[in-house]
Parts: sequence; structure tokens; C-alpha cells
Amino acid sequence: MADGAAFLANLMADQGIDPLTQHLEILGAPQMDEEGARLQVRLKDFHMNGGGSAHGGLIMTLMDVVMACSTFASGREQHCVTVEMKSSFMRPGGQAGDILNAQGFLRSSSRSLAFCDAEVRNEAGELLATASGTFKYIKRPVSVL
Repeated sequence: MADGAAFLANLMADQGIDPLTQHLEILGAPQMDEEGARLQVRLKDFHMNGGGSAHGGLIMTLMDVVMACSTFASGREQHCVTVEMKSSFMRPGGQAGDILNAQGFLRSSSRSLAFCDAEVRNEAGELLATASGTFKYIKRPVSVL
């Protein structure tokens, strides 16, 4: 068992936050600041949809992960789960070899809930997708894979 900061500090560059991010090769600890969390992923062939651009499910997963990690920006070291998430897509997500940058923002939190936003941009800084989400803090400890 570890608190959130210790858990993230112990992540290796070739390790995902959880089994899903490990499988999707979304690797390494997010960069944290007072606003929230940032993650990058270099797109690979298995990240593509049938149209040859980044799969929407991958982009939604990136936004969910950075929003959940952003809940640590409040200084609270408690695990949370997604209660609801709304996402909007502005443009195709890029091709294999491109890098996607996800940024999560903690907007507000209470004793039991956190309210977050996220965005994903391509290497040129173009906005690809946005999301908003509500997260519930739970008493389960954060644990390493």
C-alpha cells in the first residue's frame, strides 16, 4: 500500500499506472503540477482505429487517467474512481508515430468528490478532444502493479 504521491514516484518509465495503461503502453508517471497531471503517448499501429487514426477509446482512456491523477493536485492522497465522464472530439487523433499530449485539470473537490477537465492535443498543439469528469474518493489504498 502506498499513498498517491509515493505510488507515482515509484513508477518506472516502462511501467503503466495500472494493467490497462500498461497494456496500452501509456507508460511512466504523469507530470504533476498545482493544476493537475500530464501524460504523453507515442501512437503505435495497435492504437489505430479502422480509419487509420488514433482510436477514440484510447483518447478517452488518456483523458480519464489524467483527470484521475489530477485529483492528487489538491494534496489529497486518496484513490478515486470515475463516476461520470463526458468527452467531445474535435479532429482525428493522429497516426502511428505521432505523440499525443493529455492534460488533466482539477477544477474543484469536496470531501467525497472531485471535478476535473482534460484535453488531448497533438504535437502541433491542435486540440483533438476534451472531457469533463466527476470522481469519487474511496477508501481503497493506491497500490503498485
